Amino acid sequence: MERLRLSWRSVCLILAVLILLGPVASIAEAAEKQIKIKIAQYVKELEFNCSQGGTWELGGQNGKILPGDKCFLAGVMTGKARKLFHVMVSSTALADSELLRAEEKKWQQLGYPVKTMVIGRIHYAEDNKTLLYDNRKAMVEVGVFNDQASAQAMVDKLAAGGQSSWIYEEVVQLAQGNLTLSVNGSFKASGREFALLPQQTVHMKKVEYGAGYAWHGYADRDYTGSVLIRYGAQDAIDCILTTAFENVLAGVVPSEISAKAEIGALQAQAVAARGEIMAKIGTRHVGEGFDTCSEQHCQVFSGNTVYSVEVGKKIAPTAGYVLTDARNNILDAVYSANCGGHSEASHLVWTTQPNPILCGKWDSGAPPALDLSEEEQVSVFIRNPPACYCNNPNVEGGNRFRWKKTLAAADIKKVEATLGIGRIKAVKDIARGVSGRIYRLTFVGERGEKTVMKELNIRRLFGGLASACFIASWNKDAAGFISSAELIGAGFGHGVGMCQTGAQSLAKQGWSFQRILAHYFPGSQLKKLY
Repeated sequence: MERLRLSWRSVCLILAVLILLGPVASIAEAAEKQIKIKIAQYVKELEFNCSQGGTWELGGQNGKILPGDKCFLAGVMTGKARKLFHVMVSSTALADSELLRAEEKKWQQLGYPVKTMVIGRIHYAEDNKTLLYDNRKAMVEVGVFNDQASAQAMVDKLAAGGQSSWIYEEVVQLAQGNLTLSVNGSFKASGREFALLPQQTVHMKKVEYGAGYAWHGYADRDYTGSVLIRYGAQDAIDCILTTAFENVLAGVVPSEISAKAEIGALQAQAVAARGEIMAKIGTRHVGEGFDTCSEQHCQVFSGNTVYSVEVGKKIAPTAGYVLTDARNNILDAVYSANCGGHSEASHLVWTTQPNPILCGKWDSGAPPALDLSEEEQVSVFIRNPPACYCNNPNVEGGNRFRWKKTLAAADIKKVEATLGIGRIKAVKDIARGVSGRIYRLTFVGERGEKTVMKELNIRRLFGGLASACFIASWNKDAAGFISSAELIGAGFGHGVGMCQTGAQSLAKQGWSFQRILAHYFPGSQLKKLY
């Protein structure tokens, strides 16, 4: 859905029109059972085959692919993608008109050129009248730039004043390019968009995964569904699969949680994953031509695997089920690998309004009396952890409950290079959330100070920490500058929502998926949407 940029008065007018005229956008329930997912990205060329054959179309030409044919697509980019980079300071559901108006007024009074961007859409059932859910959100913008560096400079300036913000990339135009198809070494056709319909599955060669992570690599993968291939928003060739939603979930679940987990954990993961995808359709990858991607940015999907068929059978009873909030809207049921003993509040990880369902809670049947936002108490929590569901070495992720990392001199130099304030003298003003995760800290350097906000930015700054819940021993050289450090931490991931390690531990105890979800998403309701 194309994004809108409007004033508060315009937002009110749109809401009024919606009330008077009824539905302005609709997708049938049947459409929700299908999904478009970006499964692969290639720089210049790709290879594939169809074990049972298939058909293709490119540049007005079409043909058949026989079993055993070796197919190649080579691309030449003729124009890069165009984007705008918006600095956003607030996000809320479009229906939260009072909150939106208050945020706009706040930033207007601070002298910023405030605009509101609305993304998302209204989703209806097959009758095009019955409302399924409305995931439209309004984001308050205080600056827009043609390049990311300028936008980041504004984000850094806001952070220095203690204000969290983020950069929203608007895709103005996809990259342009020409594709050439050859089969068994013979030229077949050329054009801008290649459509493939395999009889059963398509086998994609050297699909890249884990880009930017330690586990980055390439693997051959199989997919069921039709495939559209063309240049996309990242100046590369996008491969977009259209397939059954539940087929995607059967692949997502064993990619995101152990395929050997007890059925309660697998089913809880399926409901959470389904809700997270549906809540974000139309708010992620806007203008890119697909609903979600197969990487960590959205949810990992490895296509058809040895596990997906069996997992698909186990999660089948959850088909169509999602969690909803008090307004009957789909909950963005996020999750992380290991919360470390306490989950985090969503608004401290992302710049959103506080959500009572995602406010953070102990992953324990007997919560201790500790305030993890306080330095001394979080130190006790990390060094001497209480009994927690996710502290279970017998399930996947149990070894991530606690961790240690040494930052050598070379690591500190990388931090200094990123911050750009010279050698670091001290780290101060540490702010922690309810789980003990750091969401703000300030570095004092020989050329000034730099504040870093949000747990992911902090983890990346230190070379990819398991989580932002850590305590540090800073070692200094003779001149008083930090030369190395010893970190001790808790958990793996952002910590919001369902703890996957804890869910597996609870499932081993016989908990059903309904009970597991109620524990991690208190106040939510389980609803069958289709």
